[in-house]
Amino acid sequence: MKTEPLPYRYERHLIIAGCLALVTLTTAVIYALHSTPYTMVLFLGVGAGLLAVAVALFGWILWKEVRARLKSIKTQQFAPGAIIYRQGDPAEHVFVISKGHVEAIYSDAAKGEVIVGRLGPDEYFGESAILSRLPRQVTARAVDAVELLVIHRNDFLSLYASLPRLRARIEALQTPRAALVNQAKTTNS
Repeated sequence: MKTEPLPYRYERHLIIAGCLALVTLTTAVIYALHSTPYTMVLFLGVGAGLLAVAVALFGWILWKEVRARLKSIKTQQFAPGAIIYRQGDPAEHVFVISKGHVEAIYSDAAKGEVIVGRLGPDEYFGESAILSRLPRQVTARAVDAVELLVIHRNDFLSLYASLPRLRARIEALQTPRAALVNQAKTTNS
């Protein structure tokens, strides 16, 4: 499944920090090639100052990113039998189970409900609808008292695009999960 790159809000800042670091490197090369008191002042004064600014800018970007990620993850609790989302709902969040169990239910008007899967702690769900840009294919219901980490779609897509191991793990689960839903659809036909 292909994903489109998301715009990175601090791209300009990273480019500036990188350029400042390159200018610092240039002052070091000039000093190494032509050692004079003037190039030493250039390297030690200007180069060190620019490097300090580049490091500070990079640190600021890192702090903003970590803070934004931490704010984007919320905790929600659901009582036994509570509906987390319904089949056909738009996909806005991915869920990671901290505590409890969740079942995925495919509903058919003629045949009723079919439980297509059950997930427990440290498992996640809700990513398929976000990646496919389709409505939810199943209803998610709490089996017992459930505590979930809730990640908004934009933050999930950003992580998905930037972490290859996460992307590979999610893609490996997509086919078996889709097969379970398709099996429930054909069983109910």
